[in-house]
Amino acid sequence: MRRLLMPVFFFIIFLLGSAPPAVAQFSEAGVQKLRVAVDAPDFTLKELGGEKISLKELRGKIILLNFFATLCPNCRRESPSFAKLHEEFKNTDLVLLKLVAKEKEKDIIKYKKELNISSPILIDDNASVTNTYGVSSSPQTFFINREGKIIGRVLKEMDWTSKNMKDLIEYLLKEKK
Repeated sequence: MRRLLMPVFFFIIFLLGSAPPAVAQFSEAGVQKLRVAVDAPDFTLKELGGEKISLKELRGKIILLNFFATLCPNCRRESPSFAKLHEEFKNTDLVLLKLVAKEKEKDIIKYKKELNISSPILIDDNASVTNTYGVSSSPQTFFINREGKIIGRVLKEMDWTSKNMKDLIEYLLKEKK
């Protein structure tokens, strides 16, 4: 009987040890990986500066959608590292979007200049996108894959330039197109 159980035991250990690498990479980066990817609600919003950006048009790219508020202390602390991440990955298929709801354009412009933000800032005038995504506090960031599905989220301030975060992003960029 013992001889029969040993192979079963080792097979179970093998299965447990062979969890998809992405699960570990998400966890190590401080990102909550969704067990089941869900369709990211589509939207079209005006970017600070006038251009319109549609989530649907970004299909095929990896997207980090960061909800923030200009007066949020945690948002202000994480924004410089988000900007550095944007600069580091700007010539790749990674798209970093910041989204702000119900704020005056002059306050958003001041925030962008103060924190040297280079990624697009989308303006959600009536908070419809913010509400659709269920965002009730800032910062919150959604990871959206090439198929337009939410695969992970961060519900707190992050260091976007950490080695683990960069490793996760590299992993996501290498996934099939």
